[in-house]
Amino acid sequence: MPAESEQGEPTPASHAKQTRTFIRALVATSYLLGKRRQALAAGLAFSDPLARQALGEITEQLSHGVQEYRARVLAAEVGRLMRSLGAQRLK
Repeated sequence: MPAESEQGEPTPASHAKQTRTFIRALVATSYLLGKRRQALAAGLAFSDPLARQALGEITEQLSHGVQEYRARVLAAEVGRLMRSLGAQRLK
């Protein structure tokens, strides 16, 4: 469960983690759907510096020249996404 302030708002640390997790899942899903390199970030514009940083990181990782490296990054992201969906008990 994400940490919350006394007013029920997410703390800055939990907000940063949620932002990073969302961006990485979004880009990994786009990669699975066939987008590559610059297309992974095409149309995504974020004002939040944390979101821009996460977008740059995952885009760079999934554009790496070594296929084995990209596969490890993608497997980790898909694993996180699947665990998150499982925890949500989506129907």
